[in-house]
Amino acid sequence: MKKNLLGCFGVIAMLVVLQFTQTETHAGLFDNIKPCDEVSECNLGECNPCDNLCDDIAVTDCDPCGEIDACNKKKSKWFVTGYLEAGFFANEYGAKGLYNYNVATRPRRHFNPDSGNTKYLQNLDKTGGQLNQLYISAGKSVDGKHGLDIGGTVDFTFGTDARFAQSAGLEYNAGHGLDSWGTGDYYSAFAQAYFEAAYKKWNVKIGKVATPFGSNGYKSTERFFYSLSDTFAMGPATALAAYATYTVNDKLSVYAGWAQPDQFGETSNDNALLAGFNWQVGKRLHVAYALAVGENDRYKAATNFYNEYFVQSLVATYKINRKWTYIFDWSLYNTNDKNDIAKTQNNSGIYGINTELIYQYNSKWAFGFRAGWGKDINNYLNANPNSILSTDNKYLFSLGANWTPRQWLTIKSELRYDKFEDATAFNNLDDVGNWRADGGKTDQFSGGVSAIVKF
Repeated sequence: MKKNLLGCFGVIAMLVVLQFTQTETHAGLFDNIKPCDEVSECNLGECNPCDNLCDDIAVTDCDPCGEIDACNKKKSKWFVTGYLEAGFFANEYGAKGLYNYNVATRPRRHFNPDSGNTKYLQNLDKTGGQLNQLYISAGKSVDGKHGLDIGGTVDFTFGTDARFAQSAGLEYNAGHGLDSWGTGDYYSAFAQAYFEAAYKKWNVKIGKVATPFGSNGYKSTERFFYSLSDTFAMGPATALAAYATYTVNDKLSVYAGWAQPDQFGETSNDNALLAGFNWQVGKRLHVAYALAVGENDRYKAATNFYNEYFVQSLVATYKINRKWTYIFDWSLYNTNDKNDIAKTQNNSGIYGINTELIYQYNSKWAFGFRAGWGKDINNYLNANPNSILSTDNKYLFSLGANWTPRQWLTIKSELRYDKFEDATAFNNLDDVGNWRADGGKTDQFSGGVSAIVKF
């Protein structure tokens, strides 16, 4: 295992050295900026991206051409895009992925979440090489500026990460505890599948959507680090939803509607209000807030128990200057289990902070530091029953580098450290899946390298 870790660190060191040997290219962390060498022969007028190239504006405003591409040709609203991420990730204990977890209820080689790198890394199942995400998106974009416009999007994903994009009632049946679209390492899911309509300042989406919670979404192309932050576990990744967004002005948009978090109509007894806003506060600061407030009374008739939940996240992105970007993420998931007859209740949940500081060294290289804190994560994710505490503080630190030698290729490298204040949450299982007598470890180093190829 030490050889694996040394190999990972060697690759990271090699990538850092390579930055001084490569020629300049126009691609970087925020590659939606049109490179000047692609448009020098085009007559773009005010649309020239070489003018004040994101020097004093937020990253989200860095598409200076709007509906016009680099050569003044109108963009088609129909699209088919995608990417593939594959990589290698390892932990210091050499813990590998184990299967046939809970054979009585999950007989089809189900992954054991207490083995390998998973649970506290969220998007990585096991030690070793893996195809994390094959992601294909197709559909028709909408623009209501000139009247009613109708479209939609269907996103399909396959890989070790895809189980996090699955929904009860679509890819699996929660009542049977089976992941019907996958087994072992690899799973499939429709990450999104929604109808969309736009009219002037209004936009409506109906179907399975990626939720707006936290700073880390499912898609690896939309986050800096290879692994996910702990706050990813503090909100639903997808939802069946019907909601409307109203664009107040070019700085502020608000949205609200109905949602069923992490499911696709499996039961009609789980309903929530989904609401939030996106606010561009000046040129450098962007603030996004999202909440879901709901009740799940699926088993109320039979057991008299029902569940009330409250999910929220506040994400602030501050572009310090052309080089530096800071991200602050506060997320919370709270539940209140009630007994309708005994009038008893049990409150539980998780909450935490994720912060990231990204430095865009040049158009090819970016470096990042991440620090996070979470409360009650060990209890929520149901770790080792021999753990010292069921509620616990957890800390996370990551160093990462992104190298983008071409617009279609990004290499991510990361060194990560996770630490529980007391709970023994790592290296819990032996090679055959039994709990270790010593109860495992309270901390763990891990790291890896992945490649993202866009097409």
